[in-house]
Amino acid sequence: MLSDGVLVAQDSLSTGWLQTARNATVALGARRQALVTDENGQKIKKEIFGVIGTGVILGMPDDKAKLPWLVTSKHVFYDPKNNWDPKTIQIRFAWFDQKSVDEYLGLTLQLKDDKKRLWTQHPDDKVDPAALQLNVSRSDAGRRTVSIIPLNAFATANDVYEGASVLVLGYPGAVGPSFWTKAVARAGVIAWVDPKNPAGERLLIDAMIFPGNSGGPVFKLPIGIDRAGNPFRKPKGTIPFLGIISEGRRQVVPLTMGGKQIEIQGPKGNLKIFSEDWIGIGVVEPAVRIIELLKAAQSSKTESTGDQRIRNLFLNSFQFKS
Repeated sequence: MLSDGVLVAQDSLSTGWLQTARNATVALGARRQALVTDENGQKIKKEIFGVIGTGVILGMPDDKAKLPWLVTSKHVFYDPKNNWDPKTIQIRFAWFDQKSVDEYLGLTLQLKDDKKRLWTQHPDDKVDPAALQLNVSRSDAGRRTVSIIPLNAFATANDVYEGASVLVLGYPGAVGPSFWTKAVARAGVIAWVDPKNPAGERLLIDAMIFPGNSGGPVFKLPIGIDRAGNPFRKPKGTIPFLGIISEGRRQVVPLTMGGKQIEIQGPKGNLKIFSEDWIGIGVVEPAVRIIELLKAAQSSKTESTGDQRIRNLFLNSFQFKS
């Protein structure tokens, strides 16, 4: 049982950077019915945590209220094209990775109060990320603190160039429920940057991105090639946060047989059949856009939201309210 009192900030240097990044990466999903195998090998219908996307816990050092924020892709919270506008969403923290998705369904986060959205979108509607103030009791969280991705770890223009090695953390749904308990780490490279504004516009990475990775953090690794194309490896130093996955790219190709496109009979005539394939390329919203989002989210909150229930939150580590 966790005792009462002021929460203690966790030293992010006490663990490796990857574990720190994992602790700041969360699975976002919904409660779903699924067939699971019980201890006797029998298939039973049971409620599970079903992955929808990924999120990352961030914070701003100049925030007087020291509020933690959950940042993800906006379509994880709201996707009208797919009729997705939930009032709540489930969150699974990284340290529950030893509990299966049918054993631990996560915590419920409120996304709407009546018809009012509680999350904040970027001031530019064309920019994808969204932020939600994360106000979770430490008893519900199951621990006292968790490291965040601090602002001083955000990438700068010098970190963004084609060929740079990257690591992506996320919860791709295709791996299956048995692997939704822990963020999947996938390596890749920056495949394309905007010629005029590399650090300020969306970039592409080649890292086998699939549905469920949306909202997951992307980091630049201190290995690979430098801006000039020379190989290098830095044994120490920061691991810059490049941004979050906005979407994966896919291609649609016609299915053919014998050189002709396959067709089936539909209610209004013949229908041509296409195959939609994910190509592994991911679109990344850059760190500078995340900073703009967090500033907008903070300005949208009045000082009354930073009351005594949440003033004991972190600067460089996320502290849960008492």
